[in-house]
Amino acid sequence: MRIRLLAFASAGDVLGSPETDLEVPAGTRVAELGAVLTQRWPALAPLWPRLAVAVDGELARPDAPLAENSEVALLPPVSGG
Repeated sequence: MRIRLLAFASAGDVLGSPETDLEVPAGTRVAELGAVLTQRWPALAPLWPRLAVAVDGELARPDAPLAENSEVALLPPVSGG
């Protein structure tokens, strides 16, 4: 199934683009997506544990399922003052 991946800040830097379409197996959950992404982009592995993941505009737990045409956003922690 196809999903739309949005990657912000350092996650976008690792992926080389802030947006990409990605093909994943049907039934993929957020945690499994992490494995798919870190296999394709190994430099994402150290960031993955710190990322918040939103699916279709809502923060998602690791066991949240993805659906065809889901929009998945990778949100690194924000720092500043």
